[in-house]
Amino acid sequence: MVRVWTGRLLASVSLIALTQSAGAQEILLDGIVITSSKTEERAIDALSGSSAVSREVIDEQFSGSDVSKILNTIPGVTTSQTGSDTAVAVNVRGLQDFGRVNVLIEGARQNFQRSGHNANGAFYIEPEMLGSVEVTRGPTSMIYGSGAIGGVVAFNLLNADNILKEGEYAAIRTNTSYGTNDDGKLGSGTVAMRSGNFDILGQSNYRDSEDYEDGGGNTIKDTGDKTKSHMINARWRPAAGHQITGTLIDFTSEFIDSQNGVGTRRDTTVENNQYTLGYTFESPTNPLIDFSAKIYRNDTGLDQFSVTNPLSNRYFDIKTEGFDINNTSRFGSDNFKFALTYGGDGVYDEVETFDTAGYGSALTPGGKRSLEGAFIQNQLTMFNFVELITALRYDRYELDSAANSAEGDRVSPKVTLGVTPVTGVTVFGTYAEGYRAPSTTETLIDGAHPFPAFNLLPNPNLTPEVAHNWEGGVNLKFDGVLTQNDAFRAKVTGFRNQVDDYIDAVYIDHSGNNPCGPPFFSCFLDDTFQYVNIASALIQGVELEASYDARSWFAIVTAQHITGKNEDTGEKLVTVLPDRVSGTLGFRFLDERLVAGTRVTLVDSHDAGSTEAGSVYPASDSYALVDLFAQYQFNENATLNLNVDNLFDKEYLQYLNQQNSPGLNARVGLTMRFGAQ
Repeated sequence: MVRVWTGRLLASVSLIALTQSAGAQEILLDGIVITSSKTEERAIDALSGSSAVSREVIDEQFSGSDVSKILNTIPGVTTSQTGSDTAVAVNVRGLQDFGRVNVLIEGARQNFQRSGHNANGAFYIEPEMLGSVEVTRGPTSMIYGSGAIGGVVAFNLLNADNILKEGEYAAIRTNTSYGTNDDGKLGSGTVAMRSGNFDILGQSNYRDSEDYEDGGGNTIKDTGDKTKSHMINARWRPAAGHQITGTLIDFTSEFIDSQNGVGTRRDTTVENNQYTLGYTFESPTNPLIDFSAKIYRNDTGLDQFSVTNPLSNRYFDIKTEGFDINNTSRFGSDNFKFALTYGGDGVYDEVETFDTAGYGSALTPGGKRSLEGAFIQNQLTMFNFVELITALRYDRYELDSAANSAEGDRVSPKVTLGVTPVTGVTVFGTYAEGYRAPSTTETLIDGAHPFPAFNLLPNPNLTPEVAHNWEGGVNLKFDGVLTQNDAFRAKVTGFRNQVDDYIDAVYIDHSGNNPCGPPFFSCFLDDTFQYVNIASALIQGVELEASYDARSWFAIVTAQHITGKNEDTGEKLVTVLPDRVSGTLGFRFLDERLVAGTRVTLVDSHDAGSTEAGSVYPASDSYALVDLFAQYQFNENATLNLNVDNLFDKEYLQYLNQQNSPGLNARVGLTMRFGAQ
């Protein structure tokens, strides 16, 4: 059903787009992204599958919600989340886990991971902190960091400009909301101040929720949490073109970690501290200097104690330090414009784990890994209608523990050609390669799995993954389509990503029986689990993102169709996403002080796929969701938000999740703001 919808929507958007244009107006795809080429550009102009979500859209449509709700509306992106952990894992174009998607918070890489029955790679973020979200899908973003064969997801934090109005030197904003399903409460306070060439923003947040109910009225156990977070974001401009930035994030969450409320239940505390320091200099007189440097540290610690046995405890700590330095030099003539970007980056992970039972540290072993790279990219614009991007990236890695070590390096190329034959229509094509080094867990996993017992074997001979991605698309940008002030944007992208030496888990059952099914005595300790390279994995698909805005009303459509298989066996990859179509229709009233709308999401059924080790994700049935949103601005100091998620109380399981998602949930929120001039 969803495949048919996808085809019809793509055809309809293509027909609508072939109309005339004039004027200018910012709408959804006009958001700024830098993850595509490291230079600022609008998502609609990027020669890649890039999307951006602004703070205004987050407030208007997703007020008080979590990050998953925002990301799951972007084509090619799906999140994985367990109700008993506030972490979020992200999947882009069927690739996830172990850094295949480079997730950044204010430029700091998120490399936290603990192995179990969930995704192998997750991050913690408070949505109230976000200034914008940008996504670039596929290894076309290869100069933005090592290993990102799936893509880059970047979370940009609020700064003083998001709170202060023109002429104000200080402002305070509070946001409180309540959700009916999980008795969820949110309290958020933000303060911003500006003095001369210095500004600073501080924020504190608190969330408290109980176990939620799914659409069938079933209470999903151990899905509540208590989460506190704090942020400081400061900027200083000591001279023209110079800017120094500093950011601090303190995130703490407490919850019960369990498998649907059964088995071992663990009191869990997560503490995440992030520090970033950045410097930029864009010379007002010399176009050859547009310099950026950033260093960061990201510490995540997860401590657990058994609810029934306080002497049983374990912890997972990862410390990530990194840097990113680059410069863009611009030169040329009106007909031949060059933007040459070059630089280097590095990421250093130190993983420490402990488990009194031994299983946690066996599944997530300790060790050290370094990822370093250098890149150069030339962006050539000819006669303002032909754009040629060529790039090279060099990557090297080292991995070390008390038991094993590994290293490797590679040079990866990228070539993109974009042509704008008529105003408003840009056609582009890309060939890009990506390189992902094995993680500490994939290489060093060693020990035994708890009952049903089997051996966990390390593999220091793992070969890094190499992605070969062909991608093509069309960007459509028209103003004045039906009325003088309306605007239409659309991006259609097709891709074929072949990943050589794809790393997958293999289970060898020496007993000849199912290792995880009855009878349990068929599980013997001589069975083995190991990460190995398979010759090739092929993932291909098409994505659509389109929006039309007539000011009095607006419509947004996103869609995806993705397939993926292990080319050795022909079996579908476990992490490939189901087909999905999402449509949003909104209206603006009372001089745009009232915005109200609905979002309908159709998701196709999806079987679990398979790996040599067996799927850890249950199959999911098709489902349709209807959400409502409304925002009313009483005046410049008070705004009321109402959101209704899963209006018809649908019982459903989102693919990649272990538990049913929440049923009907109504949220009401009030934002108050006061400024001083």
